[in-house]
Amino acid sequence: MKKDMFVTAGLCLIKDKIAQSAEEAAEKPAKADESLPDRPVSVFEGLQPETAKALRSRWQEYEHFRQDLNIRLHELAVRIANRCAETEKISADLQKMKEETAKLLERLEKQPELDEYDPDFQSRLSDHYRQLEHLRIDLTDIQLPTAEKTAADQSAKNLFAELDSVTFGQLFRLGAAFMLPLILAVLFSGLLLIVTIFLTFRVNL
Repeated sequence: MKKDMFVTAGLCLIKDKIAQSAEEAAEKPAKADESLPDRPVSVFEGLQPETAKALRSRWQEYEHFRQDLNIRLHELAVRIANRCAETEKISADLQKMKEETAKLLERLEKQPELDEYDPDFQSRLSDHYRQLEHLRIDLTDIQLPTAEKTAADQSAKNLFAELDSVTFGQLFRLGAAFMLPLILAVLFSGLLLIVTIFLTFRVNL
């Protein structure tokens, strides 16, 4: 009984301290919440006006640089995709040419050798010659479209490359140079018309 009475008396002594600690723990989050701002605080609000202006200028420069880099990367990605498509098309055309060339080579290799002791040597020679002529025509049909397409594609690529490398200022100067004779002719015609009207009224006076 004495031991139980001792523990109970000790709890009674610290009862007030436990209650006070619980109240303080409940009040701390409320105070922390009161210290938080109602809205997000911009980093520019705590800076000097000159520093904030310089930081905003740096931020705008970063955004412009990022946008420019984004545009360049998209343009490069489009060019790469187009080049990949062109390469795949060329690869398919070359594969088709390879198969057709193999067929022609097989036809040529199947052609038997001529025998000068054969009584039909002359007619066989004519037949073989005609076969070779057909092979030559088929070979030309395989090579000619590719050569023409390559030349046309190369010309188109050179034209687009030149137009792509020309800036707006250069285009404006070229347009002004081409329009300069017309502008001078219009001015000269207008001046001549003014002189003619002036002389006409002068003579009437």
